[in-house]
Amino acid sequence: MSEFKIRSAVLERNKKITVRNLPEEELSPFECEVKIRAAGLCSSDIARAYDNGAYDYPLVMGHELAGELIRVGQNAQDEFSIGDKVCVFPLLPCFNCPSCEQKHYALCHDYSYYGSRCNGGFADRLNVNKWNLIKLPDGLNIEDCALLEPTTVALHAIEKFCLDTEKPSQICILGAGFLGLIAVQIINRFYPKCKVILVDRNKYKLDIGSKHGANCLWVGDSISWESFLSENANRFDNVVEFIGLPKTFSAAVHIASPKGLIVWAGNITGDLNLAKSQVSSILRKELTILGTWNSIYKGTDICDWTKTLDLISNGLKPSELISLRIGLDEINDTLAKLYAHKTRVKPFEVIKILVRPNA
Repeated sequence: MSEFKIRSAVLERNKKITVRNLPEEELSPFECEVKIRAAGLCSSDIARAYDNGAYDYPLVMGHELAGELIRVGQNAQDEFSIGDKVCVFPLLPCFNCPSCEQKHYALCHDYSYYGSRCNGGFADRLNVNKWNLIKLPDGLNIEDCALLEPTTVALHAIEKFCLDTEKPSQICILGAGFLGLIAVQIINRFYPKCKVILVDRNKYKLDIGSKHGANCLWVGDSISWESFLSENANRFDNVVEFIGLPKTFSAAVHIASPKGLIVWAGNITGDLNLAKSQVSSILRKELTILGTWNSIYKGTDICDWTKTLDLISNGLKPSELISLRIGLDEINDTLAKLYAHKTRVKPFEVIKILVRPNA
């Protein structure tokens, strides 16, 4: 075991993160050691750290990450070199189940995951399997690339709609968090004839959506919410849910038009109970409901990750949605503020927070 230590923000138990040194693990021949330059803080990290959402303790979170290689395993040297800038596909598939055999790795039956099921990027360094590394083109902003993972998730959800680049269309996006806002930007670039209706209870986030061309609807109280439902029943051909609340999953069914397509993409926070009338609505409107939670990754072959890198190379700027940049020592207090905001105890207006372990 190496004498070197890895400075890490460790989730010791629910609501307690401490920064301490962990022993450096031996680098396998198929791994590379990544010096983490930037790691996004995901909304799922709030529940993981502050709502008993971790699978195991202790845990180093962080699954949205990019950095540079400082060591390269013997069996990775044909693909990577020290100094390469890389980002990380965080899912570790088993490669043996039927889904993996078909290269549907996000559907793996027995996967691990950097930052949730094993240690991740809220540390100054991380050993990563070479299969999970994608080399970054020269000249790209490392902060944009650190947000590649959530951007691919948004792209994957939007592509479910098979929008036509040449035909006018409309889509209702429920949720103006990072996923909803980057989806607005993706649609504007790929489908300029598509009208985007962005719905959220947070005016700060909606103001950002407006700047990117979305038609924004505020639903911050019961009156505005009920008005939204009544005025938009059966209206939208395309609806995507990025919020994760049972009531917004249900609302997606209500506002979808006959023959409409709904994509459920939010991490749901409670049980969804559909009334008989809602089920009948699904049947009578012949709705299509698709689920998604991740993205398609095939290394350097064409996939969500390569397409998103192309988008960033051609001007998409996920980093424009960064509200705050923090160090490892600030993670615990920042997550406490995010949890207080989420539970409506105290406002904390941010879109995306970036952790810089080596700043």
